[in-house]
Amino acid sequence: MKNIISGFIYFLVGSSVLLIILIIIVTFSSQMFDFQAPGREATGDIDPDLINSPRGILPDNAITVSVSPGVRLSEAVLYDGEFELPVNGATGYAAVSLDVSDGDFSVTLAVLDPGEAFVILKEDGQFWQINAGGTGNIIGWVRHDHCMINLPDVIPSMIYNNTNAYSSLLMANLEDIPNISGERLYSYSGRRDGKAWNERLQRYEYIVPVLYATAKRIYQAQLNALANGDTIIMYEAFRPYSVQELIYNEVSALPSSQKNFGSWSQSMFIAGGTSNHQTGYAVDVSLGNVISADYMVSGRYKYPQLRYIEYQMPSMLHELSIASAVYTSPGSRTFSEGMQNSESAMNLHRYCTGAGFSPLASEWWHFSDGHTAAALTRQSDGRYYITEVLSVPPG
Repeated sequence: MKNIISGFIYFLVGSSVLLIILIIIVTFSSQMFDFQAPGREATGDIDPDLINSPRGILPDNAITVSVSPGVRLSEAVLYDGEFELPVNGATGYAAVSLDVSDGDFSVTLAVLDPGEAFVILKEDGQFWQINAGGTGNIIGWVRHDHCMINLPDVIPSMIYNNTNAYSSLLMANLEDIPNISGERLYSYSGRRDGKAWNERLQRYEYIVPVLYATAKRIYQAQLNALANGDTIIMYEAFRPYSVQELIYNEVSALPSSQKNFGSWSQSMFIAGGTSNHQTGYAVDVSLGNVISADYMVSGRYKYPQLRYIEYQMPSMLHELSIASAVYTSPGSRTFSEGMQNSESAMNLHRYCTGAGFSPLASEWWHFSDGHTAAALTRQSDGRYYITEVLSVPPG
């Protein structure tokens, strides 16, 4: 009898150990694509059935996971609009001081402070109807040309990895920048990764605001990438002015040996004063190879959630050095040796410029939307922090 009991105990212990090992393996596999260190080579071929079209990159038998209670998966559809998900229910932000008006635009119901969040209810031409919850649940209308939108709310397939929100990658000639490298420069929550809870996506995600018109160009860049089996990796869009100022001051204080940028000036890598990150029309991006994907659902719409491996690039992202340069020198349009030897960097350049972005000559990762910038009558100075995400599933 004792032998039987001992054998049963050994069986239970052995089974428990195997179960623990299995849980560890599954957990590691599910998280391995959350944070990919820059510089990893893409490996493996993409299943040709994975890429059906820019808007529907998954085969019909792809796994579908619901994140909206009550949604019938068989009724979920791809959104046929300007983004992967509609703007209604997404979080918007006032880029400048912004009047909220009634339907006739004859009465100002409230004035939003720069950086103040609201929920977008619907779009009508150049205007959004919004719920300005922070000002007393006021429903009114704003012009969206001076508003930002939270990118994950409308382009959830894109990869978001804002390293400045948890451990900055910024270096100068592969040497640490004091008070910058490895530091959390700002954040959206107390979490280690700096992410905030997003009710619309039912997951923790970064808050990534850009001007609305710029968001449309970013989506086109993502479509360009998806059509070639790639995905844009968004490292940063809006950056607070105080963070820009801190980086500039710390880089300025570096010894001249560490600021050996050749023919490039420091201002070509980090601008003093207000940069186009604060105005809302610049992005820092990299590129990944899509290796698999599942469908997720928000509201009645489905969208792809991608798994990826980040491509090797000419330098580490946010490394301020000659190795990061797109062109051979300021004013030149001859690609640098690093760019010419990096197919992935050239592809990223092609995806973004093909969507109307302009590259920064000294940084392969930085692109600006000059078209949107030229149309602005007022520009944000970025002297605020954004910490709220009010998003809900699209109705």
